[in-house]
Amino acid sequence: MYELSITSRDSIANDENKQKLLQQKYRYEFDKKEALLNAEQDKKDAVAAEELRRKNLQRNAFIGGFGLMVLLAGTFFFQRNRISKEKKRSDELLLNILPAEVAEELKAKGEAEAKHVDHVTVLFTDFKGFTAMSEKLTAKELVADIHECFSAFDGIMEKYRIEKIKTIGDAYMAAGGLPTPNTTHPLDVVNGRFRDPRLHR
Repeated sequence: MYELSITSRDSIANDENKQKLLQQKYRYEFDKKEALLNAEQDKKDAVAAEELRRKNLQRNAFIGGFGLMVLLAGTFFFQRNRISKEKKRSDELLLNILPAEVAEELKAKGEAEAKHVDHVTVLFTDFKGFTAMSEKLTAKELVADIHECFSAFDGIMEKYRIEKIKTIGDAYMAAGGLPTPNTTHPLDVVNGRFRDPRLHR
């Protein structure tokens, strides 16, 4: 009985040991598979994260590039508009001091060729009693009055084809027969000087 008891005990122990070994084997296999699956998932997650990072970089690069293009375009249009305004202002100033034909030649060639004109009629005017008037008016009123008169002169000169030369204080200088010579310049100047009602107020 003792031997049978020992044999039974050993058999049960062997069975338990076998069962423990099988459990350990299954556990090992399961852990191994789980580790492989986790490693595979980690790899997929890493690839997905890299792809997301790459897409974010592309998106940020696109947004940055687009923003830079908008900034450059804005700067370009601003500068072009500014240059256009400055050019217009420069042209106006040029036309204010030179005849249109001379100004165009100067802009086109960078220089204007001197022209000989045989006959012209020069007009030189100044305000009667300007010194006395200037003592009674403020500087602002005086400039406004001169500006109003000279603006009227400019209109008259244009109407009678007389070329404005320059203004000095209250003096206005112009010439008929310039820049294009003509035979009516004496009459043009007389008509402009004596017949226009804007000069008799």
